Amino acid sequence: MKGPALWEICVRLAVAAVLGAAIGAERESGGQDAGLRTHLMLSLGAAMFGVISVGAWSSFITSRPTNVSVDVSRVASYVAAGVGFLGGGAILKQAGGVRGMTTAASLWVVAGVGLAAGLGMWVAATAATGIALLSLVGLRPVRNAVRRASRGHENEITVVLRSGASPATVLRALGTAAITPTELHVGPRDSGSVEVVVRCDATERQALADLASKLSSLDDVVEVHVGRE
Repeated sequence: MKGPALWEICVRLAVAAVLGAAIGAERESGGQDAGLRTHLMLSLGAAMFGVISVGAWSSFITSRPTNVSVDVSRVASYVAAGVGFLGGGAILKQAGGVRGMTTAASLWVVAGVGLAAGLGMWVAATAATGIALLSLVGLRPVRNAVRRASRGHENEITVVLRSGASPATVLRALGTAAITPTELHVGPRDSGSVEVVVRCDATERQALADLASKLSSLDDVVEVHVGRE
């Protein structure tokens, strides 16, 4: 088994760094903590593992009988396992939702891009980078359109009070919350319970989630829904 030449190793590592940085630049522009440098380093590290897996063991191979067994896939396979820790660190659980899923996915893709570049699979590495950038940048208008279409539901909280309960409790809690409602509806339900619906601006979504947590502990509250039921 003959490994790649020194110049080819340098080219593979450089290509991996450039492709990783290209995806990382998009994440950086979106204000993500895992941005340009993180993606570059991950891609470069994965490429290094790829180069090691195919080029570091040639000196151990001889024509004489030996007990040395070389499996070039073993080193590379641990890239997929290792990147899971980085991806997990990029995902943040917050009240009302989860953030960082796209960045975690981009880190996963970058690991594959770097590994492909390290193994000399130029077409696969470049194509994956192009597709990733298309999904991150080209599909952004589609994502925004979908969010705008459902904005009224995403920034909405529905509170169901027991039959005969006064909505004043909810209104008092709303008055102490850092929310300026854009819409407020109070009305009865078929079951006789009282329903209070509050909608706010998208920038106040976190405060809305905090309000939902506070309201759920009140005695008169039967149900609390954030977003679409």
